[in-house]
Amino acid sequence: MGRTQAHFMIHGPSLYNNLYKIPPYLNICTERNPMSLTRFRSQSHQLIPTHKFTIGNAQRVPYDQKLCLYCDQKATGNEIHMLLQCPGTIHIANDLVATLTTLLTHSPQPTWNSLTLYQQTSIMLADPPTTLPKKFHQTWLHATLPHILTYIAVLETHLYNIPHALPFLLSCCPRRTPSL
Repeated sequence: MGRTQAHFMIHGPSLYNNLYKIPPYLNICTERNPMSLTRFRSQSHQLIPTHKFTIGNAQRVPYDQKLCLYCDQKATGNEIHMLLQCPGTIHIANDLVATLTTLLTHSPQPTWNSLTLYQQTSIMLADPPTTLPKKFHQTWLHATLPHILTYIAVLETHLYNIPHALPFLLSCCPRRTPSL
């Protein structure tokens, strides 16, 4: 699977409906800066190995060979692995997953565990569940977005502070303070 296919597997339904519109989560963000979330959603976050761009004459590494730098599983370091499977980051997602599980349970939606990894990742990156009627999307985003933005900020801070990934971070992105 390549980068483009991975992006469409995660965000496909929202792209079909809103390709030329501002994503709804950007209209709701008033108290927090959604830039980190936007980087994750657009595959341009340099802390995620599969998001790293090849610049200049550097050797292009195939998508599936961009391994996670934060664990020793030798897994492709994509969004699904980083958000849901990586032993180095999974503990950060526990509160968000619990919140999303509760919200799904209290609505006529499939349970969290019945969703595919792509659907779970999509929801964690501020897409409403695909089975949720459109008239409830704003309500869903108002309920979930504060938790998602907090999670993304904590995850980003954690990834910046992992010592063994420092050589990778210094080579690909300047040090900055994550936005809250």
